Amino acid sequence: MTLPRDLIPPSMRATLDAARRMADPFEDVRRQHDMLRASGVLGIAERMKLETPLALAAMGRNPFMDRMQGVGALMRAQTDADRVYRAAFPNGLIEQAERIAQLSAGFALPDGLERFRTPTDSFVDRILRLSDSGLGASALAIGRPAQIEAFARASAMADMFAESDRLTRGVREAVGAFSITEMPQFANLAGYRSFLDAAGLRLAHWPRRRLLTMAEKRRRLKARLQANSAPPHVKRAKTLVHRYELTLREILDAVMAETYGEDWADERLPLCDCKDLLGKWKKRGGEVFDHADYTHYARIMSHPEHFQAIFEAGFDDPEAVFDLLKQAGKLRAASHHAHLFTPEDLKALRLTWNQIETGLIALTPDFELEWTG
Repeated sequence: MTLPRDLIPPSMRATLDAARRMADPFEDVRRQHDMLRASGVLGIAERMKLETPLALAAMGRNPFMDRMQGVGALMRAQTDADRVYRAAFPNGLIEQAERIAQLSAGFALPDGLERFRTPTDSFVDRILRLSDSGLGASALAIGRPAQIEAFARASAMADMFAESDRLTRGVREAVGAFSITEMPQFANLAGYRSFLDAAGLRLAHWPRRRLLTMAEKRRRLKARLQANSAPPHVKRAKTLVHRYELTLREILDAVMAETYGEDWADERLPLCDCKDLLGKWKKRGGEVFDHADYTHYARIMSHPEHFQAIFEAGFDDPEAVFDLLKQAGKLRAASHHAHLFTPEDLKALRLTWNQIETGLIALTPDFELEWTG
């Protein structure tokens, strides 16, 4: 419940609006406490030992008086803010909040929370904050003892968190005692949020549900797709692998057919432990190497008979050939299957294929026949 805006002088309207947007009044007190501590008031005594009267006189100032004047200004500003904040509420509402605050003083708090009991003035402000929340004026209906006690405990818990700089056993015990406190029943999550917010137990972000439209879902999906586009080094790796692997297939098929005949696959694949490749080819058709992977390339090229008859011309060690193709297969899988693939991996991929390329060049015929008319 608030005063009608047309009853508030225009000169005060902006001030009142700012006051009503303020966080829990106790947060202002805590900020004031933090400013005092940051300003070094507690260390003035130590500094005064070093700042002698002669030195202060030479500087023409008195730091102690400067600090005290700053403290006084903060106190006056807080008092003015409290006065402006309460001016936005009818007197009857303020009196009702004061009666609730007086009743709360009669409830004993758990041992860990008693020394953090909220002062009466701050407690009244929090009750007013509760009435100004989404619960409306009905929030002051927490007249039952259990409800008042729950709000007093929540308020003391907020003060304890504000004043604690370490997680101690006392803090844990106080949290345990508060966790079993019976809370008032509200119709929805917003009610509990308003209750705890008014007491000072605020969350940085309070979750809320919002229905997403189909257009927003599409925009989010497009943004994800754009964020997951392949970086330049991955694109280069895919292009490099595409060219080299197709070239490798063409050369392997040509040299195997030249040495063992056009039907080499039926005879030679079972001998080099590539029966699975033969089965895929028979079942799906097409070219035999359309169904091969790097393990098949390695087995075909490193097989003792194949290596001696064909591939020894370009490579000196069948095990080295096997390892090179195994490495090429791992890097290909990383770049093509959205695995971690770094620029260093691109460098390793290029070096691997450069080595394989050197051997493949030796398998290229030294000459070709050209027919002229």
